[in-house]
Amino acid sequence: MTDASTTSSGRVPRLDEEPEKVKFVRTDGVQYEADWDPDAYDPDAARAVMESHIDDAVEAERLGLDGVLLTEHHFDGWTLAPSPNLFLMALAMRTTRLRLGQAVHVLPIHSPWRLAEETGMLDVMSNGRAEIGVGKGNFSVERMRYNPPGDEFDERFVEGLDLLTRAMRETNVTFDGQYTQMPIPATVYPRPYEPENLRVWCAGLRPESIAHIGRTGNNLYGFLTPDAPDNFKIYQDAAGEAGHDRTGANFMVIVSLIIAPTDAEAQRYQQQALEVAWDTMTARNFPQEEKEFYHPVFGGAIVGSPQTVLDQLAPAFEFTRSRRLNLVWRLRSMPFDVARQTQHLFCTEIMPELQRLPVAG
Repeated sequence: MTDASTTSSGRVPRLDEEPEKVKFVRTDGVQYEADWDPDAYDPDAARAVMESHIDDAVEAERLGLDGVLLTEHHFDGWTLAPSPNLFLMALAMRTTRLRLGQAVHVLPIHSPWRLAEETGMLDVMSNGRAEIGVGKGNFSVERMRYNPPGDEFDERFVEGLDLLTRAMRETNVTFDGQYTQMPIPATVYPRPYEPENLRVWCAGLRPESIAHIGRTGNNLYGFLTPDAPDNFKIYQDAAGEAGHDRTGANFMVIVSLIIAPTDAEAQRYQQQALEVAWDTMTARNFPQEEKEFYHPVFGGAIVGSPQTVLDQLAPAFEFTRSRRLNLVWRLRSMPFDVARQTQHLFCTEIMPELQRLPVAG
């Protein structure tokens, strides 16, 4: 007998399958929670953080979440998982139903072929549960350190996405790009399950980037913000013009939550999280514009009791026309038990209500 959440073959449906359902994933940065001074680094503290995130994922599966995504960052304690697929492989060994992916790989700094190979490995080792997410990276303080430099990112992203999708779906691939040349036919091994159906999740903020993602037929990552419906229309229209039929199941929006038994308790945690988030971004030399944009994401965008959060989240989510909700609740400075409480309250008291939202086109 198979679990109700799997197909008859035992494979867990992809996040962009089953458009009639609302699906929920959590995204983790796996931030180092001790002193970021390199001279104070403690590998035991780092290991404890990693193990606690693995425990979070196991609990997320037990509570019915559909997936776990990992961010990719570099150069300091903002993350302990600069290679998301290594961490996701550990999650694959501890879970059986969660979809496992990235939000996102910084595609322009990677070999697209190598990412396709890693996706194949993760997919096979997890029994077909791999998702793949890519973007251009969201922090200028990181882009300025990368090689290649950030001013080439747009062109590298477009070319890299083309090669990545071909590498996953086709065999005997050759490629003649500006940044990558493969004149001798090559095939990715191990091949993922159902490679022809494995669509990439792509982060997009600018209209031209969103339209390009739509034309490729891939899925769209966005934010739960007032412009989300407009972005979805740009995406859906561009996809339709290119012959792709895309729905809210192909559009995932991200939001951070802090949930507690009372509004007052949640607001106290939010105040601390906002202060720490601002101080952390300042210490990383974020430009003022970036600090203001990301402050709610890293400090708790919607907070309160389960009912308060539901009253705000349900109409905002339905307004986006998305059917895939990406949740952040393991915030820097947030005590482990508080983040775990948010996950539990969301899954037991809010998620069942959101699952009843009507299907969006």
